[in-house]
Amino acid sequence: MDLTTRLVEHDNWLAEQLIDAASTLDDAALDEPVPVSPPTDSFAEDSPSIRSMLNRLVFTKEMWSAAIGGREFVEATDTSLPALRERLARAGSEFATLVSDVARRDAWDTAFVDATCDPPESFTFGAAVAHVLTRDSYRRQVVAAALRKRGIDVAADPIAWERKGD
Repeated sequence: MDLTTRLVEHDNWLAEQLIDAASTLDDAALDEPVPVSPPTDSFAEDSPSIRSMLNRLVFTKEMWSAAIGGREFVEATDTSLPALRERLARAGSEFATLVSDVARRDAWDTAFVDATCDPPESFTFGAAVAHVLTRDSYRRQVVAAALRKRGIDVAADPIAWERKGD
């Protein structure tokens, strides 16, 4: 397995683990604002909730899958945990397939037009994938920390993921 595939698989797996871990919380805890320090633009809000952070992880895969796949993006509105799990299964799988195709073709430096931007922008496949993986890595750590503050520990390290054999 190449490194990019490994990183994408871990990203999808950990996002799913975070959604599963969050399912032990009630709605009030899921929707409580979480101060993020230092401030960041990695989330849509300055003090996002656990639910909105999880939604951002899923949204990112949905949006970039549409952009890389060259199709229209329609933002989903259902942020219930079961819906996030279903959306992640679809978007995570699609994103992994798109990334595998880019890797197979060695098209990392190939540019594409992202029509989901207004106005449309041009990116390389490599930059887009690196963007998703690095931003999601940070987001996942923030969600894991928010869950830990609520007594829920999630093993976020890729070494733990690999050792589980999942």
